[in-house]
Amino acid sequence: MNGKELLKRREALGMSRDQMAKALQTTSVSVWRWENGERSVPPYLPLALETVERNHQPGAVKSTPAARKRAPGQASASNGTSTGKKKGGKK
Repeated sequence: MNGKELLKRREALGMSRDQMAKALQTTSVSVWRWENGERSVPPYLPLALETVERNHQPGAVKSTPAARKRAPGQASASNGTSTGKKKGGKK
């Protein structure tokens, strides 16, 4: 894969350079460098891009665990999971 192919695939997905960078867990500068031939496209990128294409839903905002709201009365465990226990109950 070369930079021009990456650019065409990104545009076909309707993604900005920032969105593509976030999906690939890199920076928009890296994506720009790949697309413009300043850096060679890493060998893992075609496989990573297949995953992005499979999971990409235009206009959809993916919910992260931190963004999800807990049900009232549920405390958060130290590992980020819900304990299901209420805080401050009667003694």
